[in-house]
Amino acid sequence: MLSLSAVFTSCKKWVDINENPNSANSTIPTAEQRLPPLLAQFADAYESSGTRAAFISQQLAVTYAVNNNWNLTRWYSNTSSANWPWQCWYVNSAVNVAPLIAAAEKVEAWHYIGAAKIVKAWGFGTLADFYGMLPYDEFDNKDILTPKFDDASHVQEKILALLDEGIADLQKQQGPIAPPLSKGDILNKGNVDNWIRLAYGLKARYLNHLSKKAEYNPQAVLDAVSKGPQTEAQSSVMQYVDEGPTVPSAAKEALQYTNTGTTARVTKLYVDYLTNNYTGAPTGGANMSDPRIPLMIPHSTDKAGNLVRSRGVDMASDLPKTGPLGYTYNANTNSFSSPDSQYVVMRKTPYAPTAGQRIQSTGTWYTARGAKGLLLTNAEMRFIEAEVKFKQGQAGEALAAYKAGIRAHMAHLGIAGTTIDNFLASTSVVQDANNLTLSHIMIQKYLALSYSPELWVDLRRMDFCTDASGNYNEAAGVYKGFKRPSHVFTEAYPNATDWPRRFAVASYEINYNLVKVKEANPNADKPTYLNEPVWWDKK
Repeated sequence: MLSLSAVFTSCKKWVDINENPNSANSTIPTAEQRLPPLLAQFADAYESSGTRAAFISQQLAVTYAVNNNWNLTRWYSNTSSANWPWQCWYVNSAVNVAPLIAAAEKVEAWHYIGAAKIVKAWGFGTLADFYGMLPYDEFDNKDILTPKFDDASHVQEKILALLDEGIADLQKQQGPIAPPLSKGDILNKGNVDNWIRLAYGLKARYLNHLSKKAEYNPQAVLDAVSKGPQTEAQSSVMQYVDEGPTVPSAAKEALQYTNTGTTARVTKLYVDYLTNNYTGAPTGGANMSDPRIPLMIPHSTDKAGNLVRSRGVDMASDLPKTGPLGYTYNANTNSFSSPDSQYVVMRKTPYAPTAGQRIQSTGTWYTARGAKGLLLTNAEMRFIEAEVKFKQGQAGEALAAYKAGIRAHMAHLGIAGTTIDNFLASTSVVQDANNLTLSHIMIQKYLALSYSPELWVDLRRMDFCTDASGNYNEAAGVYKGFKRPSHVFTEAYPNATDWPRRFAVASYEINYNLVKVKEANPNADKPTYLNEPVWWDKK
């Protein structure tokens, strides 16, 4: 009996202290195991917000079909199209921050704690600017099934403090048994300095959002910019991994490759900005084609094998009301099923063309398999600097920052240094500081932030291309040529002065938390809610 007692006692102890590492359990994963999926899911929420912003911001059009993406091009973000960034952040990302921090605290892995706090600040900051209000204080309380909605202004206060905490944690000495950050960091490969620069870059971004507000502090913005990324290597860039030439891994594939699919198309506005075809664009006797054009606009080959640039969809024309149409390619006749093939698909097709095979699309740098996600870069810092310096009347410094921003973006795209030098010396770029305008700066930033949720923030801050009354004005507006789409969702934008100011509330909250939603904003279930400015957008 003593022997049996010993056996049972031992078994009980074994059951008590051992857990199956292959079975799902909230306490098992370590900090270095938790960080990779957190970063991947955050990137999905962030870049999926960016794709939606690209449709709203007229970088992307779509082939005709009454679906979510077509609705986004008419500035109608319904509760369904609003769901994925919300779900991906809250369900897949935000709830995993606290467990990561708890696991890291056990081994004094301060660098993991710092990274987790920065990701939390980044995710909430992005979605607060996107939706205008969301649960923050009560989102992670298991006892509250219907959390209150906090205004984005409250969220900004919280995330700025989180960024400071993250910086402080990253500057601490790791504990003796703490895993190195490189073991779990799929974004910055364990480079602590990059994480600190990322935090300061985010501070610069969020502080600059206040440009319409009395509390705007341009010097604080510049101070943060100076501590943010200064080079391509110091930027936070997500490298996606797509496995195989035909069947990429959905868990690792490039987000814009996935999100744009086979229906997205470039717009005329996007093409015009890249080709300097807008009011007041720099020009002269030594013009040079922008070397980013073949990387950012898809091309196809004609029957003779010549590369032909995609035509851009004119969002102010009647075309988006019923087109462009999708198309197919017939190899037997070497022809397309529709003349709308002039609006070229964003994905490279065929993926691996053989010699002499007709190229249906060259694809783009952003929508390629194995692409990179430019999440926060030195290029963005330079354009923020250029904007602030320009507004301060420091034209020479603004011009230098404007050129540095173009250079940095081209470098990220892999363009050769000599080509960049030649372009920056051409008359296709402003050379005289006295001729530099805010439009020149912001249009170049618009290109450098392609498919980023931040580009829609800038459009709202700059009031699109309107005058003081809110009406479209080609002469006074910043984003030249940015007009209301012909198929605009009139229920939400009944007046010519109405522009897209916030995203719809996700259907989950409308269906299950409507009381708290309407406590935060009684108009949240009305179409015109979409043209209500978020807090920093109010003058």
